[in-house]
Formats: sequence, C-alpha cells, structure tokens
Amino acid sequence: MTDPTLGELTVGVEGLALLRLLHADGADAATARATRMAETRDVLGRLERDPSLQGPLGVELDLREGYARWAPTYDGPLRLFSIEEPPMRSRFDAWPAGEVLDAACGTGRHAVRLAERGHSVVGVDQSPDMLERARAKIPGGRFLEGTLTDLPLPDASVDAAVCALALVHVPELEPAVAELARVVRPGGRILVSDVHPFLVQLGWQAQFPSAAGRAYVRLHRHRVTDYARAALAAGLVVHGAEEPVLTPEAAVTPTVELVPEATRTAFVGLPGVVVWELARP
Repeated sequence: MTDPTLGELTVGVEGLALLRLLHADGADAATARATRMAETRDVLGRLERDPSLQGPLGVELDLREGYARWAPTYDGPLRLFSIEEPPMRSRFDAWPAGEVLDAACGTGRHAVRLAERGHSVVGVDQSPDMLERARAKIPGGRFLEGTLTDLPLPDASVDAAVCALALVHVPELEPAVAELARVVRPGGRILVSDVHPFLVQLGWQAQFPSAAGRAYVRLHRHRVTDYARAALAAGLVVHGAEEPVLTPEAAVTPTVELVPEATRTAFVGLPGVVVWELARP
C-alpha cells in the first residue's frame, strides 16, 4: 500500500469543488464548472510527468513524536484557530473566576486567556515539548503530563474544563469525555472544540511543516452525534453547540498554492469546527 500523493489530493479537491458548483446559482455557474473540468483534465495529464504531484502528502507521525516536532511552530497560528477561538472565548469569558482545567493544553493557547480572565489554570498534555512552552507563558499555572483518558487530577477538583481541538486524537470519545466529567465539580462547565467531523471524513489530518517536509498526525473519524452520545453517557447536559465555517484563511490544504481557486471553492463555507458547551449537573 502506497502513501497518498499530492496529485491524488489535488484531483479530489477539484472533484469536491465541482460537486459544490453543480447546483450553484448565478450566470457564472456554468463557466465555473467548465473551469473546474478543464483544470481537472490538466492535473490528470500532469500526474505521470510532474514529480511534485507524485510526492507523498507527508510523513505520518504518532502523537508523541508529531507534537514534539510541531511544538516550535504550533503557535503559527494554525489554520483553524481563527474560527475556533471566537466561539470558545465568548463562552469561557463569561465564566466566574475559578480553577479551570485546560485538557490537552498544548502550548497554552487557551490557558493564557483563562489566566488573563482571573482563573487558576491547570494544564494537562501528553507532550513534554508542548508543556515546556505553556509553562513559559504562564509561570503561575500548574502543568502536568497526562492523557485525555487518564487525567492526573482527583475527582471533582476543578470548576470547569476546556478541551480544544484534541478529541479527534482519541479513537473512542466516551472514555475521554467521562474523564472530563469526572474531574469537574457538580455545577461546572466543560467546553469542547474539535475539528469538524465533516472535514475529517474528507481526509483532513493534523498537518504541519517540519524540517524534513510536510508531516501529519492522523485524526480519528467521529460523527457529530458521537460527541452528544458521549456527553449523555457521562451524565452531562448539552447547553449549546456551534459549527463555525471555514473562511479563506482557514481553508488551507497542501493544494492551496497549486489550485487556489479550486481549494477555496471546495472548502470555504463548509463546517470547520464543532464547539460544545456541556454542564455537569
């Protein structure tokens, strides 16, 4: 079995763009479809003779090695940050000051904001390299090494929890959501964001540049209803949900420079992130 190539991804993006144009309104719709067909034929004709299209999409790394390599550039920012942060912040900015867990905290992106809002922050991540950067940003915070399915905290020990763009890294949602519920006190809130299942179904991965070229960490495929099911199984109540859509700035894939118009047409406007606000009764 060979790794997927940039050429294969490019053909797929052209096809998705064409599908989204099939019933588009406006006098230019037919022209846009014809453009996509012509560019698809051009890409197909180049597959055998263009070495850049024959190269792999990137090296797949496991979580630990992937985030160790990603840590120096993680605050880039990433493509989904611009659409994920506004709904997350609008919700946790309204929380009264307390002790908040940032689960899978990474380099402390949300932990910094929480600390600025007067919260006492405890961050947990399985990557020592990410935690090192988080500690440097928030000297007064407490940062511990641990996983989403084995949080190093006692039962009912925090007032609220945040888990951002991380549950896609676990194969099963229920154990991780149950852990979040376990450590939050009764009456507390849990705020979860994740890469939208629609994008993961379309093949999006946690991709990043590395010294050796493109690399990625594989994302697990969950459905939107899987999140709700895991929350209900943990005894949580759903207080709200949002699905921010991809903007041109967020719709970045390895094809964006090769076929920019097709990439925008394929992805802009699709749901890019899902945000859940949960409560422990």
